[in-house]
Amino acid sequence: MTGPPELPALCIRDRGNGFMKNFAFDIDVVDACNLSCPSCPQGNLDGHRPPLGYMEPELLRGIVAKAKAESTVTGISLFSWCEPLLHPRIHELVGIVRGAGIACHLSSNLNLLPDAEAVMAANPASFKVSASGFTQEVYGYSHRGGDIERVKKHMIELAEAKRRTGSKTRLFVNYHRYRHNLKEEPLMREFAAGLGFGFQPVWALMFPLEKILGQLEPDASRGPFTEQDQRLIGRLALPPGESFLITKKYQGEPCVLKDSQISLDSRGRVQLCCGVFDSGRFSIGSYLALPLDEIQRLREAHEMCRSCLRHGGHVYLVQGAPELDELALASIAPEDVDSLGLRQQLAWKRMKERLGKLYRRYLSGAIAPRRIAALEARLDRLLHLVSRAKRSG
Repeated sequence: MTGPPELPALCIRDRGNGFMKNFAFDIDVVDACNLSCPSCPQGNLDGHRPPLGYMEPELLRGIVAKAKAESTVTGISLFSWCEPLLHPRIHELVGIVRGAGIACHLSSNLNLLPDAEAVMAANPASFKVSASGFTQEVYGYSHRGGDIERVKKHMIELAEAKRRTGSKTRLFVNYHRYRHNLKEEPLMREFAAGLGFGFQPVWALMFPLEKILGQLEPDASRGPFTEQDQRLIGRLALPPGESFLITKKYQGEPCVLKDSQISLDSRGRVQLCCGVFDSGRFSIGSYLALPLDEIQRLREAHEMCRSCLRHGGHVYLVQGAPELDELALASIAPEDVDSLGLRQQLAWKRMKERLGKLYRRYLSGAIAPRRIAALEARLDRLLHLVSRAKRSG
């Protein structure tokens, strides 16, 4: 996960008013990944979450039932740190979530695609393809162990399976922006558009959170950044040191991840949040055994949660400070800022944030989140076309 986590909203019951708040869940249906990317704990940490096997469908069924009983579930993502297509029954898991009337989301590096037909026939609400380049030389650094030509081949297969099955799944590429890969972004955007995929670029971040906070608050369990870490940081438009100088000013802001999202591993254990990885330190307990109110109390009382808030880590994870956008633009080559129309994109992002506040305040019950996402995708494409016309004219 090298971009900010997605934020469908999740909540607990308000005892006084009798309504149930919104919550979104991200669930690692396996605890493994087939790649070892340097920005991800699957590639830059050892021994903190050994593979535990696959989540059984019956366990997921129980989790979904409890979640619906305790909260208004606005979405379930069958991934956090894992590669969900490693699960041999992933289409069945999607069916469980959809059968409960809940939007189901998948994300994959798409270096493997065992059964495109079954996945598309299961009709998840969205399927995100993680990418960071168009040529192997560029992609291979940040998606270590991956093959971009295999990814492109599987994108074609996925698009064809969507057409054959009549699936309504929103397919899109999540392009992780590093300083070294911006010139290949238009190539991947064009390839994706030709297949009917949407395109969502995002600034790459370094994970996990405990690794960064271990440098800010010296932690005997975490050594200094490795040479690999330092090389990665040199490629980030949002290096952790400069980013946390910004986010510390936002330590008083509420944490939308704590208030609106719950992460589970393949055994159904609650993780402190989606930004940390070490299950030995950050597992709260069994989701099925703990009332949601108690889960939230335990998360709030955890020292890592307090440490994160002190440094604005919750703002870093969602890239929630406008100064972070300015830092990114200042970190990359001016010609990349101009060629990609990044200032226009930043203006559109801020307008979307304002519209989002209005939507949450006045229209959240009148317009389905899926329709909002589709409208945003259309507006993003329009913005891209306008920006390209301005640059070429």
